Amino acid sequence: MAVLTRKDILNALQTGWGTYVQRFQALPLAAQTVFLKQQGYARLADLLAHVVAWWDVGHLAVESYLSDPNFIPPSYNVDAFNAEAVAKVSKVNEHIVIESFEKARISLIAYVCSLPDAAFENEKMLNQFNMDVIGHLQEHIIPKN
Repeated sequence: MAVLTRKDILNALQTGWGTYVQRFQALPLAAQTVFLKQQGYARLADLLAHVVAWWDVGHLAVESYLSDPNFIPPSYNVDAFNAEAVAKVSKVNEHIVIESFEKARISLIAYVCSLPDAAFENEKMLNQFNMDVIGHLQEHIIPKN
């Protein structure tokens, strides 16, 4: 992995994830439907809930990596985890889920900004951010219009 910096993480959160909803909504309705189907989700809210759920797990892992160098993260049944995240928002209005996504994104930005410079020397922490923020964005990239 190339060296990941605070700036890289913030760029993904501010530019990539920060414009995610708008870029999705700018797609024609048919393209939105195709994209969501390819991603395995019925609604944008489902995809966003899945992203936030992994951000929450990642945030806890980062905290643990920084406080305990021997921390070993728990393993997850990814499919079950994703299904649970989607189930939690199944009856929630998409606008509310989008607001929750935005609040989580802003909170994560504040958290990354609050980390001391020395934290960015922790390879496990950087790998976690790479996986949950940058890599996850690439997994769910919005197609060009």
